[in-house]
Amino acid sequence: MRSKEDKEFHELFERSESKIRREKSTKVAMFAAIFMVVGSLLDTVVYPDLMSKFLSVRGMAAALLLVGGWAMYYVKTAVLARILTHVLVLIPVVAIEVMIIEAEDRSSSYYGGINLVLVGVALLLNWRVRDCVLSVAICFVSFIIVMDQSGVTYQEGFIPSCFVFVTGAIAILATYFNSTSRFREFELKTRLEDTNQKLKAIDETKSRFFANLSHELRTPLTLILGPAENLRASKKIHEDPVLEGHLDTIEENGYRLLRLINDILDLVKLDSGESHPHPETVNVPDFINGITANLRPVATLKGLDISCRCEDVERKVVWVDRDRLDKIMLNLAVNAIKFTPSGGSIVLSADTEGEDLMLAVSDTGEGMSKEDMGNVFVRFWQAGMSARRKHRGAGIGLSLVKSLSESMEGEVSVESEIGKGTTFHVRIPAPKPPEGAESQDANRSSLDVLERFNEKARLALSDKGVRLVANGHGEDLNLVEGVSHVRLEGDKKRVLVADDEEAIRAFIARQLSDYELIQAPDGKDAWALAQACKPDLIILDLMMPGLDGIQVTRKIRQSESLSRVPIILITAQASEAPRLEALDAGVNDFISKPFSGVELGARAKNLLESSEFEVQLSENHERLESAYDQLKEQGSMLVQVEKLSSLGRMSAGIVHEVNNPLNYTKAALHALKTFQASISEDEREDFIDVLNDAQEGVQRVIGIVTDLRSFTRGDTTMMTDLVLEEVIESSRRLCSAELSDIDFELDVSPQLTIRGNERQLCQLFVNFLSNASRAIQVKADNLMRGEIRIRAKKRSAGGVDVSIRDNGCGIDPADVNHIFEPFFTKNDVGEGMGLGLSICHSILKQHNAEASVASELGKYTELKISFPANEQQLQTSSENYEK
Repeated sequence: MRSKEDKEFHELFERSESKIRREKSTKVAMFAAIFMVVGSLLDTVVYPDLMSKFLSVRGMAAALLLVGGWAMYYVKTAVLARILTHVLVLIPVVAIEVMIIEAEDRSSSYYGGINLVLVGVALLLNWRVRDCVLSVAICFVSFIIVMDQSGVTYQEGFIPSCFVFVTGAIAILATYFNSTSRFREFELKTRLEDTNQKLKAIDETKSRFFANLSHELRTPLTLILGPAENLRASKKIHEDPVLEGHLDTIEENGYRLLRLINDILDLVKLDSGESHPHPETVNVPDFINGITANLRPVATLKGLDISCRCEDVERKVVWVDRDRLDKIMLNLAVNAIKFTPSGGSIVLSADTEGEDLMLAVSDTGEGMSKEDMGNVFVRFWQAGMSARRKHRGAGIGLSLVKSLSESMEGEVSVESEIGKGTTFHVRIPAPKPPEGAESQDANRSSLDVLERFNEKARLALSDKGVRLVANGHGEDLNLVEGVSHVRLEGDKKRVLVADDEEAIRAFIARQLSDYELIQAPDGKDAWALAQACKPDLIILDLMMPGLDGIQVTRKIRQSESLSRVPIILITAQASEAPRLEALDAGVNDFISKPFSGVELGARAKNLLESSEFEVQLSENHERLESAYDQLKEQGSMLVQVEKLSSLGRMSAGIVHEVNNPLNYTKAALHALKTFQASISEDEREDFIDVLNDAQEGVQRVIGIVTDLRSFTRGDTTMMTDLVLEEVIESSRRLCSAELSDIDFELDVSPQLTIRGNERQLCQLFVNFLSNASRAIQVKADNLMRGEIRIRAKKRSAGGVDVSIRDNGCGIDPADVNHIFEPFFTKNDVGEGMGLGLSICHSILKQHNAEASVASELGKYTELKISFPANEQQLQTSSENYEK
């Protein structure tokens, strides 16, 4: 279902189409009448005998077409117009069918004329699809009837009927596509017209708004600049540099705002056509010399050479609007001063050519690209439209120059080359003054207060630090490579202020006089200074050349040394998007322009105090964490020492008490062995088995005693350079019985050496291999053969890494951290005391080596040992262990 708006739009389209359809129908009828008559030439070739009869038919059809086309002008209703249009289409079709019947030619090709009519309907008439369908149906049915009346057989009439049908279908499709295309075009055109009307209304509203706003702003500006001018004459102001600095800021920005308001008001007047040129007599050399003299102090302060060329003017006096001419030249000259670096030059020139005044402003500044030259006169456009562009402005000046030039029927053009400079040419019609006309220069001295302020505003340069320097308040700023650095005495907090406007930086510096101030004119220098000076607080403008405030904030937050520094962002934007982006980047606080100096001082003080408190908390937290870690370590060491001391005393007593019985037992077993020969052969085998079992038990007790002695005394011996492969091989031979059913793989280079005690290291690897073989036996997996792999490699920084891996039962994750503790064992009673790995851990500590365990229960265990390369470290570690 169409909405009410769509229905109204389609009705509007249909009314428009109906009018066009009438006009086209009349013209098509006239052309069709002409072609019907011209078709007689075809009759002379195809049917010469019937030429006179066909000519009468054609003449009758042409006459009816002309009458119908003429009648179309007088039809009032749309319904009658549609009926008449269908009749006009049928007239040539009927004429062609009559000629086919009269020819009595079954193979007549005159049916092609019907095809031409159908094509014409599709291409020439703005018909609706349903009208085209109706016309095609009538033509096709009538043609079939004619074929039947002429006695044409089915086979003879099939081909022409098929061609007529296909042509009709094509005509319908063409009409549909044309109708759709016309509707879209009409819709776009209508909506575009509506949009243009709305834009015109909006533009008019905007112009009225700017005009009213500009008028309203001029009054408070007068009340600001007037008292400021009166204060300038006060001696108290000159005696107080701080007050004079504030007054400079008020005047500078007041004139800046007044100039902007005047430019906007001029544009509004020019757009609305309310402002008309008021020509007067102007002396061209005096005019150019006056502008040059007014701008020379400002140019000199920036280190520029400004001059004029107007001595050779052929006609010195012209009749032109002086006020508009003054605005044109001042805008171009101020623009040249802004974009020309120190050491450059600016030339203002004037000449006359016939009835035209030729003006030019040339500079040796930055220049422009071809793309920029194409946009330079576009309103509100500036080169580098991002927030990081180097030069500030509203993009009004050059647009105003163009509008003022065109209002005087003149033109302005630009020539520029990057790195070489720019020249603006202005051509303005300037005839000779009429007889009796006098110059109005004398009247300019009696301007009212507002006009006098306007004159000063025109000469005010948009680069801010010039007026401050001119008034003598810039001597305390030591400019070094574009960065001003104010160093104050005393132990004060350091604040970095980054803003591309000198006046804003000076204002902030006066408000934060209790701190050490560092100033930067752009984001790039701000980042460099932040790294070099490590400020306690950073104040950034959002919109700066090079890097904007948000980009600088991200760099600061990514810096380890600056990440905690608080940041205040100054912004003139009212939208939430940049604020959210700034918060995401890490900004601590915002200040919106315009802002109060008292507010800025309070926010800065609060952030500095909060930052200092945060730093103290962080330092205290780190000290507490360190002390807590030390206490935990010392407590653990005390527990371990006490545990070892108790175990040592107990073990020493056990070793002392067990040694004597062991010696007696060994002697007794040795004596019993001598009786082996006297035992009968039937009992000798049992005797030997029993004797071997007893010897094995004694050896196990001796091993336990040896482990206890090593554990209690912490044996230390001399360290020597050892071949790692030989140490491991010796250990393997000692464990050969336990490793007999296990695949043992040794991947150790013969060149690898470590420094240590051979006996202790042999005991170390024997314990590890015994534990690995025991883990494989516990697993007892008949489907998988036991494997032990030992690999070693030299580290790039020195030292050796050894890996011992078995495919045994693995270690429970809960037990991994306890395996090196004394007397910790998972073996059954009688299968060990749990001292083996503890002794290994002691040996590793004596060798200043580190061990780690990786294991998965039921699959594998891998022990990694890292031996150091520094001999001095080994000795130091050994000494510490002995203590």
